[in-house]
Order: sequence, then C-alpha cells, then structure tokens
Amino acid sequence: MRLVIVLLPIIKMSFVFRFKIIQLFLFITSSFNCSFSLSSDDVDKLLQQHYDFKDSMRQQFGGRFTIGINDPQSDTGEYPVRQAEVRPFYMDTYPVTVAQFWKYKMAKKKYRTSAETNGYSWVLARLVSDLIRRRWSSESADPWWLAVKGAQWDRPEGPGTHARTRLDYPVVHVSYHDARAYCQWSGKRLPTEEEWEYAARAQLPGLQYPWGDKYKKNRMNVWQGKFPDDDTALDGWAGLSPVDAFPSQNNNSMYDMLGNAWEWTSTRYYERVVDRKLQELKYVLKGGSYMDTKDGSANYVVRTANRMGQVPAYSAHNVGFRCAASAPHLVQRQRMTEQAKETPTTTRRPPKIHRLEEMAFPPPRSNRKKEEL
Repeated sequence: MRLVIVLLPIIKMSFVFRFKIIQLFLFITSSFNCSFSLSSDDVDKLLQQHYDFKDSMRQQFGGRFTIGINDPQSDTGEYPVRQAEVRPFYMDTYPVTVAQFWKYKMAKKKYRTSAETNGYSWVLARLVSDLIRRRWSSESADPWWLAVKGAQWDRPEGPGTHARTRLDYPVVHVSYHDARAYCQWSGKRLPTEEEWEYAARAQLPGLQYPWGDKYKKNRMNVWQGKFPDDDTALDGWAGLSPVDAFPSQNNNSMYDMLGNAWEWTSTRYYERVVDRKLQELKYVLKGGSYMDTKDGSANYVVRTANRMGQVPAYSAHNVGFRCAASAPHLVQRQRMTEQAKETPTTTRRPPKIHRLEEMAFPPPRSNRKKEEL
C-alpha cells in the first residue's frame, strides 16, 4: 500500500517526465557505486593482476647533466640550457596507477583527496556526457574545461563513471597534497624536477625526447587533430591510456614519462619575470598530457624539458604523478668511487720467489780476472 502511495504521483506524470525521473534515479545510484562498496578481499582479488606488476622502480645513477632546452621562444622556464646535478636515487617505472591508488584508499579510508574535499575537479568538456554537462558541471574561462561536481580519482569523468575497468591507467584528479601523501604512505617521496628530468633523459642530455631528438610516432599519448573538438586518435587512444600502452621511452625502461598525464614534482614553480616573493605557491608538473601536442599547436609542447606550474590543491583529468626514493647506499658507493678516482693507487708487486737453481752465482775470481783481460 505504501509503495502504491509513493508511486502514484510518478504514475500520473507524463511519460517524458517519468523517463527523466528514472534516468536521474539510475544516475544518482550509479554515481554512489564507488570503490568503498567492495570489501578489502574483493579489492585484493580485483587488483591482483594489476598491482604488483606496475609497482616497480628503476635505479638512477645520478651525476651532472644538462637540463632544459635551447628554445628562446619558450616562456615556461625550460630555457635556457643549464647544468644540474642529482645524487643516485630510484624512480617509479610507471606512473602511479588507479589500482595502486585504490590500495592506498582502502588502507587510508579516512583520507579525502582534494577533489573529494572541494567537491569538483576539472574534466575535458568533450569527455563529459550531456546529462553531467547540464546538471553537474560549470564552465570556466577555457571553454574546453568543465568543473564537474563529483569528478575524482575513481570517477574520472564525473558521477556515473568508474575507473574499475581502467586499473592500469594513471590515477588522475590527484593534487600535489594527494601525491605527496601517497608517496609518504608507500615509503617514497615525490621527485624533484631535476630528478624527474634526469630519469626521463637516461644519459641523453639536451635532447627533445627521452629517446632522442627526432619525434617518433606511437611513442607517447598526445593530442592528434584539431583541438578541442577533433581527436583523431591515430596513436590508438582518445583521452587517457594505460601506463604501458606504448613502449618504454628511453634506454632505462622508463614508461609514460611524456604524454598521457602531467606528473607532480616537489620543486617550486616561479615565473621568470616576477619577483619570487610576490608569487603564490605553485609546484612544477612535468611530462605533458593527452591534451597537449608535439609541436605546441594546442596547449603545451610535449618534450622532456617542458614544465607547468599549478597550486597544490589543483586537480584535473590529465594530472597524475609517480614516486621516487632516495638511495643513500648508492650515494656512499658513488663517493667511494669518486675518491678512488681522485686518489692515485700504488700497486705493490708481491715478493719474488728465488729458487736455488734459478739464482746466478758470480764466477770465481780467477775466471773473473780472465774475463776482464
């Protein structure tokens, strides 16, 4: 009887209005179908094939190298070329994936990301459904961005979407605070800009890309077509892609350094022509994203040296991160090697064994005099 009383007003409505009510109901219920409705055991089973494989690090030997690029027209701070030095460290082979961040959220259930706290995050407009565009988003100064309510790490395009089918994609909608918290939880830290660029270059200083100076097709996920309406996806991906969708980008087997999603670093970002004391707090992001292009015709030029600055609470559909770790034992080994090079080594010959039959005795005196004559 109660059910009839509840449904009676809906039955009297027009068909179109009833359809919209049902559609809205399904949308709301699906939007709350987030990761935390699953038990820890279910999550472990779901992530079993995705978590351990992507959780690896590569050793970076460190040393002096060339950072930046010789492009006087660039105004992002990547110019001019200069010398930098980093100590040995470790860097994540892949960006942090949805699966890894899901593990973190299951362990730290009380932690709320910046997007969750703010109630929204930035999403590319063409990726947003018409329903979300009308009811759950607001426009920005850039027409291709929408501030979508409910967009966060596990709902990348807003309510009604879920990252459960994209476990090996880079986690996005993470702020500097979120990236730093995750790295601390995992026993690591965010890399500095110099460390990030050193790991991307892999012994190839001063070149445009991690693999060299010449652009190569299908090596990174960038925008192809007329931005923002036409993404031809000639590289096989429209929007984000898995972290291993493309081959390793340098000779140290580092994946997804360029393209796909920007990555946070721990380095402060400063404008070149403004007094640093007057600038708001920003941090450097590296790598470019799927919204950027190889030549800078839309948004940023995707190359190793390029950079962007954002406030710590910023989150968007194209921003992720990877972690680094200090290597004090490698630093000590490097110091010992440098000291060995600086200190000349004197090799001492072992004492010679003199056998009786090998010893040359002087001839008798009588014979010696004859020889002298």
